[in-house]
Amino acid sequence: MIKLRYNLDLNTLKANYLKIFDLASMATLWKPFESTFGMKIQDLLTADFDRLVDVYLQYKVTKLSQDQIDVLNSLFNYKSYQPKLAWFFMNPENKFDFKTCHYCNIAYINAYGKEDSYKTALDFVNRATASEWRYWFKEDELSDVSIDKIIQEQPYPTLEEFNTKKYLWQRIELYKRMIFASTDTRLVPDANHFDIDHVLPKAVCPITSLSLFNFVPSCQVCNEKIKKDAELATTKGDWLKISPTYSGSNFDDAVTIKLVPEVSCSTFFELMKNRENYRLDFDMPEEVYENYVTLFRLHDRYNYHKLRALHILSLKERYSEKKLDEISRMLSKKYDGKDENLYSEAQVREDIFHLDLEKDECFSKLRKDMMERN
Repeated sequence: MIKLRYNLDLNTLKANYLKIFDLASMATLWKPFESTFGMKIQDLLTADFDRLVDVYLQYKVTKLSQDQIDVLNSLFNYKSYQPKLAWFFMNPENKFDFKTCHYCNIAYINAYGKEDSYKTALDFVNRATASEWRYWFKEDELSDVSIDKIIQEQPYPTLEEFNTKKYLWQRIELYKRMIFASTDTRLVPDANHFDIDHVLPKAVCPITSLSLFNFVPSCQVCNEKIKKDAELATTKGDWLKISPTYSGSNFDDAVTIKLVPEVSCSTFFELMKNRENYRLDFDMPEEVYENYVTLFRLHDRYNYHKLRALHILSLKERYSEKKLDEISRMLSKKYDGKDENLYSEAQVREDIFHLDLEKDECFSKLRKDMMERN
């Protein structure tokens, strides 16, 4: 539903990704299959999604012995790489900036950590509470007595001075655990609440289970409770229409979420009190989109939140373009001399509808369709 944005130059992103693997060892195991699938191991790991679909469909019709399948399952063992893959999507160097599940656009997903509360490692050293120190460091690294001394002697002018303190056992550079690199002082995410799902299910085709552009950051509901190992499509054309990792996918343009009245209505504002008189529906031109919506139970899940759609349409009814212009002129006149854009019509519209503020948030697809197509 929501395309995954790759904000880093793709050649750089691919190079960063390949650093995760021991390519020489993998190439040795992959060599007997190279001619069959027409790709070197590094190319398979970084192939664009349209090429991965070719490999996936070819694998399904290729006759392999059980021994060959066992080799491939061992070679493309996703579980053994999962922590590194999760960190790849969390690593600030790779410039991922997703906020919501790419399948449903209902649940928030993100990496998080100390960088949300502290600007730098020195900032952490100077402001972290005793409880935080105990959480991050074992007692054999920092005793309660040492932590108390750290708190008592805050603030420290530099990390280097902090590091010279005698109560830091073994003279270990404790702050390095909390920064991106020893030459940097930025804090980085250390936790996440997102799953990494495979668009092309690894249970069906193991050889695409470590391919970068087969990975979709998603919520646990979509990944673990709903999709599991289901196939979203059967033909290449259909796969390309719905994959969040393919630049040419067009779910957003092809599918429209609509608010449909079940009874005769007066105004949306009045019917906010009677939301049972409305239902959300999906206008879908092709079966592949219908299958997607059905698989992820989007009818049910979105109708639970239909009050959001009613609220947007009631705002549209009360704040027409004419009203927005009137509000802008009234406020601009009252606060004459202020920033000329402070109460422009565009700013008033944003203050009411939050189009820019929430464009990457949950229900952005619903909000867009309510604003533009209803």
